[in-house]
Amino acid sequence: MVCRVTDKDVGLTISLGLVSSLALTLNVAGVQQAFAQIKLPDVTVEAPKPKVRQTGQRTQATSTRNVQRRVATRNLPPRAPVPYVTPSTGTIGAPPSPYAGGQVASGGGLGLLGNRGVMNTPFNQTSFTSQLIQNQQARTIRDVLINDPSVRTVQAAGGGADSLFIRGFQYDSGDYALNGLAGIAPYYSTAANFIERVELLKGPAALLNGMTVGGTGASSGGAVGGSVNLITKHAPETDITQLTTTYVSKSQFGEQMDVSRRFGEHKEWGVRFNGGYSNGDTPWNRQHDELGNAHLAVDYHGENVRIDADVGYQADNLTPPLRFFGVGALTKIPDPPAAGTNFQVPWAYYVPTDFYSTVKGEVDLNDKITAYAGFGYHDSNINYRYPSPNLVDNAGGISVPLPGTGSERFETLAGEAGLRLNADTGPINHAVNIGYSITDRTYGQHLVTKAASDPVLNWNLYTEPTGVALPHFTTLAANQIVGANLWSVGVSDTMSILNKRIQLTVGARRQTAGTEVTNLLTPSASRPFADTSVWTPAYALVVKPVEHVSLYANYIEGLQTPVVVPSGYTNTGAVFPPGQTKQVETGIKVDFGRIATTVSAFDISKPSVITTGSGAQLTQVLNGLQRNTGAEVNVFGEVAPTLRLLGGVAYIHGVQEQTSGGATDGKRAVGVPELTVNLGAEWDTPFVRDLTLTGRVVYTGAQYVDTANKLSLPDWTRVDLGARYTFTSPWNGKPIVVRASVENVFNKAYWASAYSGVITLGAPRTYLVSTTFNF
Repeated sequence: MVCRVTDKDVGLTISLGLVSSLALTLNVAGVQQAFAQIKLPDVTVEAPKPKVRQTGQRTQATSTRNVQRRVATRNLPPRAPVPYVTPSTGTIGAPPSPYAGGQVASGGGLGLLGNRGVMNTPFNQTSFTSQLIQNQQARTIRDVLINDPSVRTVQAAGGGADSLFIRGFQYDSGDYALNGLAGIAPYYSTAANFIERVELLKGPAALLNGMTVGGTGASSGGAVGGSVNLITKHAPETDITQLTTTYVSKSQFGEQMDVSRRFGEHKEWGVRFNGGYSNGDTPWNRQHDELGNAHLAVDYHGENVRIDADVGYQADNLTPPLRFFGVGALTKIPDPPAAGTNFQVPWAYYVPTDFYSTVKGEVDLNDKITAYAGFGYHDSNINYRYPSPNLVDNAGGISVPLPGTGSERFETLAGEAGLRLNADTGPINHAVNIGYSITDRTYGQHLVTKAASDPVLNWNLYTEPTGVALPHFTTLAANQIVGANLWSVGVSDTMSILNKRIQLTVGARRQTAGTEVTNLLTPSASRPFADTSVWTPAYALVVKPVEHVSLYANYIEGLQTPVVVPSGYTNTGAVFPPGQTKQVETGIKVDFGRIATTVSAFDISKPSVITTGSGAQLTQVLNGLQRNTGAEVNVFGEVAPTLRLLGGVAYIHGVQEQTSGGATDGKRAVGVPELTVNLGAEWDTPFVRDLTLTGRVVYTGAQYVDTANKLSLPDWTRVDLGARYTFTSPWNGKPIVVRASVENVFNKAYWASAYSGVITLGAPRTYLVSTTFNF
């Protein structure tokens, strides 16, 4: 008997095979969900070619069956792994996608509220991407945040610290959040090579993130002007094997490694390693920096369970560190020294190390409710030896009465847990969030200074102090342990109608904060643990009158560490509640498809402790006020397919109100320039394929140094230029990217910032070159 195989038979056989194979891979409970997520590739089947007739009938039948089997095997492609989808109530494994141009994301994390797109966020937020970090050759997070006009760095570029001003208020380097857990990022400065997103939220955020511990924990300015959350790199769906060589002037050479893989039937398992090392002389005279880090990220993104785990270590050895200048009895600020001048003594050093880890998990209880929890641990240690120079005359004279050497340790634990749920009540959709958070920090300090009877160190701002001898450090000046404990419960509900055209968010958080001090040098200065609590509300509204336009407004607060009145006052021992900074903001966001802009106006009032009375009747009260009002314009995206813009303009008017005795009422706030501008551009040239030219202008207006407004720093402008070129590797056909840039092209010397009675210098001209190889 002759068995004939037709095209119809082959197609039917393959179709049945596919259906059977698919059915075996699905569990019964998840059939509908799996069909919704899986799209099989098209299968094209060619009719088998006619064979030469054989003499034996049995041989003919066997040959025909073999042809059918080979045709089915040859034309059925392997099924690619399809990752599980994160629901709207989840955040792990679902970062908002990059916006056009790739420099900024289309949304970001809002703590208690979860992830939100830009147009659905009732705040001013920018999330910088790893693509921008790599293309701009950012060394630490401060290099990333210079792209925003409302952010200015506090410390000098050679100081090894990333403290900031956001909307005119200080943001402590110890408050950076890592994966949503405040205080877990490396304490003084964070290398940028393992960071996927830098989420900058402008304005206070007590409802969203709770209170930040700030510095030592004994006193914190709080993240009242804004906050920064760092999202670590995790394995994407595409494998990565990348090596980048780096150079920074004058002679810092380094390497960075990035290796990533995903495994499993649905690529549910991921692992990614990022490491970096650099060593050499910096752009400053006589300064050497050795920096290294290693970061491992492991994750499981299953159907209903997602877990991210991160662990990392960072070490820096900076000699000598260039921190800041104290300001004495001057009538004017001296001109800055020549760019690159090292004003520090050669025997100073600054050696911080950081070990940090986070674990975060989510469980989808059903398709509308997700439970989440997270924990972070951070151990930061620093050994240092340096004098803090004080400017004592208009000619640049420097005096250091008591240089010191010592060590500090910051041990921080942070945790969170909560529920996010989505529900409908008639035409109203509710996104409800309930969360608990806790932060505990223990700070230890041990400081030894030279004997007070030894000679005072003196030199001049314009002459490098290479001949200043190392003093003998013999006097114990500080030995203390400070504890801070913060915990809170928050709840919010975002109610929306008309397909989210109108969204109203209401929420409140009950925050408890306490501190204690154990002074081992002067036991009488110790104080037991004391805490206090406060309610902090928030309200926010988003209205979309037309497509691609969002109007928003918010009222939200920020919290500062409770102040315990020290000895010498009539109310000694009194514990003030956390200071409540209050913000009112309104704005408009417009998404033009490839480019977006945000225009906002805000009013922020921050309370402070002032002293009243006189003589023996001095009393401290929480009644002082700094009020910053301003407006911002931000833009990001593509003006054209070959032209990208990033930056904006900020106007901030900061004034002092309700000062002690009204002495400086109405005076400008210290360190708050009225006008700041950042504008960066990238242009893909038409005359050389794959060549991109880059540029950025940074302008900072004049700012006052003292509360009486008698001393000021002049305005300054910095220009950065660069280029990158991509070409195909002749060895493996993968892209090689070469980047080169110059920061402060004109080598301008300038005073960069002022805060709390000190001023800092801007960095000299800096050359950066890197080459990225893909394998």
